Amino acid sequence: MNAPRILEQTLSRLREQGERLTRPRRKVLEVLNQSGDHLTVNDVQRALQQAGEEMDAATVYRVLQWLKRVGLISQTDLGGEAIVYQIIDDHRHHHLVCLSCGSIVELSDDVLDPLRRTLRRDYDFEPRIDHLALFGLCKRCRTQGSLRPALQDVQTGQRS
Repeated sequence: MNAPRILEQTLSRLREQGERLTRPRRKVLEVLNQSGDHLTVNDVQRALQQAGEEMDAATVYRVLQWLKRVGLISQTDLGGEAIVYQIIDDHRHHHLVCLSCGSIVELSDDVLDPLRRTLRRDYDFEPRIDHLALFGLCKRCRTQGSLRPALQDVQTGQRS
């Protein structure tokens, strides 16, 4: 990923949309851009503090929600302790998350093209699938029959 180029493209998109680029917005964008990874609100806040910027978690969250609303970042639940955010760039991708072992496999964006077409055609709905996590069981866990107890309860209808 070419971080400076991505940041400049992102800033250009904001200017084209007539959006104000406040200091907090720019600083959060810089952190996301430099990382290029999935970051939580706490990750962003910690990176800002390391760069000498003090910003409370509520402000970071508001900026992230604004960036998501204007289509510059994705917000995804990967099954961890917190929601993660990432800049949307040319390498759109999604994830397959195993509910048993927690493994995460990257999924190409083009796999979702048939779903997009179906939603447009059958529902007259324009989907914005920026960064999707699909939960299930990986081949290894299915083969070993290793389901977490909570998942077994859901599938069998039994209570622990």
